[in-house]
Amino acid sequence: MTPDVVITSLYLLCVLFGFGLALYGRLKPEQIASLDDLLHHILRHRITRISLFVLWWWTGWHFLMPGV
Repeated sequence: MTPDVVITSLYLLCVLFGFGLALYGRLKPEQIASLDDLLHHILRHRITRISLFVLWWWTGWHFLMPGV
């Protein structure tokens, strides 16, 4: 396997794990918070909203804008 295949596979595995965790939280809210509840709790504070915006901007600038 090439490194590109391994990295892509691990990324897809993380994405699938995230979707599975979100679905599990939706189906079993007494065991784990749903994604909606988690985001509502996290985004209550202004500093976390600003931090999330900066992180999203940085990720987009460094990974989604090749050659700039």
